[in-house]
Amino acid sequence: MSNKENEYKELFISEASSSVEELNNLMTRLEKSPAEVKTIDNIFRITHTLKGNAAGMGFEKISKFAHALEDVFTEIKKGSLLLDSEIFTVLFKSIDILTELIDSINSTDANVKYRGIQKKLEVLVENLRKKESAASQTLKTTYTRKSSTTKKTKVAGENPSELQETIDKKNKTDLKDTGNAITEVQDVAEVVVTEETDTKKITFSDVVQVPVKKLDNLLNLVGELIIERDRLITQHENNVSRNEFNRLKRVTSDLQYSVMDVRLVQVGFLFNKFHRVVRDAATSEGKKVDLIIEGSDTEIDRNILQIISDSLIHLIRNAIGHGIEDSKVRQSAKKSESGTLTLSARNESEGVVIDIKDDGKGIDIARIREKVIQKGWVDANAAKNMSEDEIISFIFEPGFSTNEVVNSISGRGVGMDVVKKAADSVGGNIKVTTEAGKGTTFTLILPSSMAVKATLLFEVGHTQYAIPLAYTDAVISVHKSKILKMQNRLMVSHLDKTIETLFLKELFFKGEENVREKAIQSDEKWQIIIIHYNGKKLGLIVDKLLQQKEIVEKPLKKPVDFVKFISGVTILGNGNVCLVLNVPQIIQKLFNYSLNVNATAVA
Repeated sequence: MSNKENEYKELFISEASSSVEELNNLMTRLEKSPAEVKTIDNIFRITHTLKGNAAGMGFEKISKFAHALEDVFTEIKKGSLLLDSEIFTVLFKSIDILTELIDSINSTDANVKYRGIQKKLEVLVENLRKKESAASQTLKTTYTRKSSTTKKTKVAGENPSELQETIDKKNKTDLKDTGNAITEVQDVAEVVVTEETDTKKITFSDVVQVPVKKLDNLLNLVGELIIERDRLITQHENNVSRNEFNRLKRVTSDLQYSVMDVRLVQVGFLFNKFHRVVRDAATSEGKKVDLIIEGSDTEIDRNILQIISDSLIHLIRNAIGHGIEDSKVRQSAKKSESGTLTLSARNESEGVVIDIKDDGKGIDIARIREKVIQKGWVDANAAKNMSEDEIISFIFEPGFSTNEVVNSISGRGVGMDVVKKAADSVGGNIKVTTEAGKGTTFTLILPSSMAVKATLLFEVGHTQYAIPLAYTDAVISVHKSKILKMQNRLMVSHLDKTIETLFLKELFFKGEENVREKAIQSDEKWQIIIIHYNGKKLGLIVDKLLQQKEIVEKPLKKPVDFVKFISGVTILGNGNVCLVLNVPQIIQKLFNYSLNVNATAVA
């Protein structure tokens, strides 16, 4: 396949996918208002266009399937087919098949089973048209019988040949004037056409479609340019005034942020896909749920949106399965019969914030506390002393579920941990607020872009490291007399909280167990970075704090992709490789809840 054919194919897939997404939204709307003519017309128009485009590209399966769906909506438009729950089930299944057929275009081993549902659509239309034909024949027979018993009055021109004779006679009488009139009309038409031809202009769209791979490659090149720029500035800063590089820094920074801006998409691109998700989940649970979308014009990096898309599905299904009550329970609680799920987005200084809010029963914190104790994750005494936020954080642990019965949405103990991992992978965070009887809000705090990451640079053993600011609470300098020792662990007090602290050198380097004793013997202050993850905090003792810096992080690749506690690397201006800490891994590995032991001062 040539490059041009490949581009046409990708363009078709893009447009077809958007069409199917719109079909899902329209079908969800039609299910709530089956008599809405405008919605029916729009569905018919989309299926008709999809059929034609698929035929033009040679995708016969898609074209014929869309044709079958178009025929069904022809009957719906005519009023021959009444919409009920059974018909809607078939129609939604048909849209799912269309999606699979479109997705299979780029798959060599895809085997989409579509013939059964297509045959069902065709038989449905065929049966309706047979009934129409039979009804029409009956009506025609009845009309003929009635006409034969009625006296007919002959009308001039009723017979086609007689009508033509009448016209010819009329033309012979008025032929000259009629001819002149026709000629005059033709002359005017020619003038109009000529004028339109002379003034017609060719216009071009202001939008150019660019494959995401090309944007990714361009952003990587810009990242390499930034790294090289920093290296040059560092290398020559002693010989040349830093002002000499100001223009270079400004232009390269503008280029970097311009490319990042091109990759931004509106969250509505994803949000609008969730009408069908909500509909299916609510139908599965036997509940009534209305979806409200806010802030759909908020922009975010396309890659981030793609990575968290599955997480949003988990949160939506979780809200419907666990949060929103069924109609009877809601009515007894004096709530509206239908639950409300609000999906909203907004820009804040730290990036993009997405809220998934339901008006359900709220999270049963006592039930979570009970489950945590049953699983042996925390002893009863420690669990009683935990805050609500700490208890809620357990829902993101792998294997956690409060549902005893497994169904299509919940009870398997998977889902919420996936949400947390996805947020971590893009350098984001997740918060939960809940109120009994009022509902729950899951808040995803995400960076606007993955291309640039704000970090704090520090040294351990004369090697520089970076830690994402998204996980950094504070940087403190503490004298050893302020450090407490609990059994074999070090604790520091910060903002009225006791936080476990460790030497990062002990974690990274074997044979450095005596680093703690050396530090205790020294009278220098300890430099501590307070980090957080999933409601847990930890202090990291480092050798030297350096500066805050925006970096271009590259993921670890084989054969070093297995290295623990490191998420990626960057290259600093001095040409040295700088490792980026994986905060979630560090806290998950080292955090311990059993802190109910006596503390003594280190010195």
